[in-house]
Amino acid sequence: MSTDRPGAATDAARSTLGDVDRAALLGAALAATVALTFGGEGEWDYLATSVGVALLAVLAAFFRLPRTAPLPAALAEVAALSAVAALAATLVAAAPLQALIAERTAEGRGCRAAAAVASAVVLLDEQHRQGAVAAAERLAGEGEQATAQEVHALAAEHQRRTVLGACLGAATSRVLWVPAVVFGAAVFGASCWRLRRGHRGVSACSASG
Repeated sequence: MSTDRPGAATDAARSTLGDVDRAALLGAALAATVALTFGGEGEWDYLATSVGVALLAVLAAFFRLPRTAPLPAALAEVAALSAVAALAATLVAAAPLQALIAERTAEGRGCRAAAAVASAVVLLDEQHRQGAVAAAERLAGEGEQATAQEVHALAAEHQRRTVLGACLGAATSRVLWVPAVVFGAAVFGASCWRLRRGHRGVSACSASG
């Protein structure tokens, strides 16, 4: 006959769930920070969007609101959840927002103009022309057939894409705080609304307001 207390298993399960919640939160925060750090240079792509969606899915699957925690701890965990969710939301929003900036704003038109100028500089510069001739000869020695004109045009196109991507990426990064703040506030508000239905929810949300 077991001598364990009836609440022992429940307490252990809650402790395990709490550890999982914190591990999921910490892992998502670390992944989002790394992605934002290394993805913030150059053009944003939809791989970042996929990473953000995956992080939000991890948070939704493994994080549980601290319904029975003391008031300060509950507020701290909800604030941490909101901050990490905001970081993930910036990854989700980056590429679509960049596309919007490129097509609908004056800054996007300016980026396209700067890219065109950079491409023209490569095409008109005599040193680049000589470099294209040398590159074509080197490629021919490696068994790849390409004329100097083709190499020169490819170099100009590469420069255009590089400048355009860097310009649009920088313009997007400057406004990514907007979706971060909006989504973080929405998550915090929704979490408070759900906590109102818990044991300490009313106190927690009214204190935060």
